[in-house]
Amino acid sequence: MSTLRQILSRKTDKELLFYVHNVDKHIDEAVSLALAELQKRNVELAENIEEDIKNQVGARAIRQLEGEKNVWTGDMEEYLGAPEYYSQKAIYIFSMLFSVLLGSFMLAVNCRAAGRKMWPVILFGVLYTTFILDFSEYLPWTSTAYLYVVNIAISLTMYELFWNRYLEGNVKYRTNPILIPLIIGLAMTIPSAIITYQAIHK
Repeated sequence: MSTLRQILSRKTDKELLFYVHNVDKHIDEAVSLALAELQKRNVELAENIEEDIKNQVGARAIRQLEGEKNVWTGDMEEYLGAPEYYSQKAIYIFSMLFSVLLGSFMLAVNCRAAGRKMWPVILFGVLYTTFILDFSEYLPWTSTAYLYVVNIAISLTMYELFWNRYLEGNVKYRTNPILIPLIIGLAMTIPSAIITYQAIHK
């Protein structure tokens, strides 16, 4: 059990509710674990609490990404010759918020820009996604809250396996715009959100 999960497991229901009702005041993992603990205790929650938290986390993530500034300290010739990558933060946030598969495709695009093979990264994302889809009913942590935490861990693993290995760690790069991944991510999640909403309000 992680240290953060242990800490939250000792908190009262009221303290845990403060986490899920004040998403902007806490890190994503803490909010997800607090929600999972409340669900484990069968505490009565709003029907759309998971979707509401996801929307708040998404809004915060987009604000953070939009606020990123790619400050270049070298000369213009060096800048123009640098590769365009999706930033580490963008890949991490999109993997957690939408899916690891989308994050793996973003990282694969970086690998292509660096002249490296794309398929190992895409295969990693496909295998993880397939595992979740095929075995979700047998796993004890398939609630949205736990999946957020697992996606965080898998995203960090993907970063260690591929970014440091294929993109030379602290290499200088120009930041690739996130508009296309954002559109794809929304296209992936909006239909399921509509279906969930309709199912709840039947």
